[in-house]
Amino acid sequence: MNRVAADFITPTPMVFRERHFGIPAMDTETWTLAVEGLVRKRLTLGLSDMERLPHVEVTACHECAGSPLRPHLPQRKAANVKWRGVPLRAVLEAAGVHEDARYLLSSGADGGTWQRAHHPAYEKDLPLAKALHPATLLATAMNDEPLPVGHGGPVRLVVPGYYGTNSTKWLRLLRLSARRSEGAFARKYYVDREPVGNTIRETPVWAMEPNSIIVSPVSGRTAGEGAALVEIWGWCWAEQAVAWLDVSTDGGGTWTAAELAPRQDFAWQRFSLQWTPPGQGEYRILARATDEAGRTQPIELRRNQIFESKVRIRYASSGG
Repeated sequence: MNRVAADFITPTPMVFRERHFGIPAMDTETWTLAVEGLVRKRLTLGLSDMERLPHVEVTACHECAGSPLRPHLPQRKAANVKWRGVPLRAVLEAAGVHEDARYLLSSGADGGTWQRAHHPAYEKDLPLAKALHPATLLATAMNDEPLPVGHGGPVRLVVPGYYGTNSTKWLRLLRLSARRSEGAFARKYYVDREPVGNTIRETPVWAMEPNSIIVSPVSGRTAGEGAALVEIWGWCWAEQAVAWLDVSTDGGGTWTAAELAPRQDFAWQRFSLQWTPPGQGEYRILARATDEAGRTQPIELRRNQIFESKVRIRYASSGG
């Protein structure tokens, strides 16, 4: 069984770690965060300043958007994490948001060469409304422990409902702007491009699309030994809550609604279906999530393509 997916809260050592550059050297004694741009008052915060601000906890599904060089290839690198930190909104309100501000730009302490180009820092952007959402955090802890440097400590941005690429690690700079970032990781690499008529529509890779993973039965293994009833279960998630989860046991020919747990914060949701296989043999089990806005997982190749588990059903012999 996939141990990462089997736990509601993913243990920290099992949470994926992705980066474009090396892990920067971080000194908690000298770390500071600058808040500038279209603000009434420029701020510089240290960890002691952060500790004096109100803290909240948010449980959120954390999903990798995948390689920006192969944006439609499903990765299913996901974890469910309990984050703790300062609401970003509190810091921005303390700085005073200028009426012309439309986006928040965030930069980390990491930088270097990637795809034969030099990048002074990893920089991303967010719509201001998402930056001001109460759940968007300057996170200092994950799973009840100080945020490890490998996961972006001492402070990282956490944007629940958005792909992990937007949750800038090793945070050093926040800048309010009237325009989006011109950095490569906002404008070139994490952008979905699709033809619409005679033009190419570009969409920032921000909000998580509906997605799911079947935890059991595990793909490629034998299930049902000694029992005629098989539980199909897994996790599903999206920026908005998943409204329903359909399961197919015949490769997509027919679909059955699974039992679906309600969402807590921005966490993933458990689904389950009790299935009586019609006989022994190989089966293609599919899971398809649909969110509250009606968006659903596609059958075609995309980062959130319908999940498939191929299993063999075999009944135990009753011989004496």
